[in-house]
Amino acid sequence: MQNKVLKIGQISDAHIGKDSSPVQEIDVRKNFLAAYNSDSMKNLDLLVLSGDLADSADPGAYSFIADILKDCKVPVCIIPGNHDNLEVMEKFFDLKGKVHNGKCYYRYDIDGHSIFFLDSACGTVSSEQLAWLEEETAKIDGEVLLFLHHPPCYCNHKFMDLRYSLQNMEEVQNSLAKIKNLKYIFVGHYHSEMTVELGDKTVYVTPSTQMQIDPNISVFCLSSAAPRWRVIEWGEKFLETKVYFSNTP
Repeated sequence: MQNKVLKIGQISDAHIGKDSSPVQEIDVRKNFLAAYNSDSMKNLDLLVLSGDLADSADPGAYSFIADILKDCKVPVCIIPGNHDNLEVMEKFFDLKGKVHNGKCYYRYDIDGHSIFFLDSACGTVSSEQLAWLEEETAKIDGEVLLFLHHPPCYCNHKFMDLRYSLQNMEEVQNSLAKIKNLKYIFVGHYHSEMTVELGDKTVYVTPSTQMQIDPNISVFCLSSAAPRWRVIEWGEKFLETKVYFSNTP
């Protein structure tokens, strides 16, 4: 029975640089800390970092995050994004048992809940991962959650949909449609807050702690340099989620 309501914090697209220098003229380390130390992130049961931890996969970026997380009081689940390098990440984060054939995907069970994580860092979700997801979710009677970096659908984001969308979207959608106990999918990558219906599922696009991109323009346009992050409360037949933001970039 899923009795406990889990409180999950999601930080996405931090794009931490190799040192404390600004990334694209933004203090991304300050932005990350604003999210991590926010009152909204107190009393979590789980923290999820959903890809693009680093801006250019530099060890200095992962070292910065790992140093912060060493004092984290709750479990942390991490997946790579397209700006990350999994081999470098493995040197700084405990991904033992979570990497298979060069992809980071796994199931995480906590307080009677099952949460799944897929690796879309290369711009696709491999057939091996999809087959595994279908097989593993079929073993669970209750509802499950899914996190991955790329949205598994178009989101009416004129810049990101056109240039950086998931490449094997149809294959992924066909697989997800078979999983009846999956209703909620959480992603990042698009640097915008969006909610998209995908059949019987809802895709929540979590904005970035680095910066936000205007979804209404087909060329890159910065809409904000202030950090944003998501908090999820999930229980049996219950889910509420809210995006928080800091006014201090």
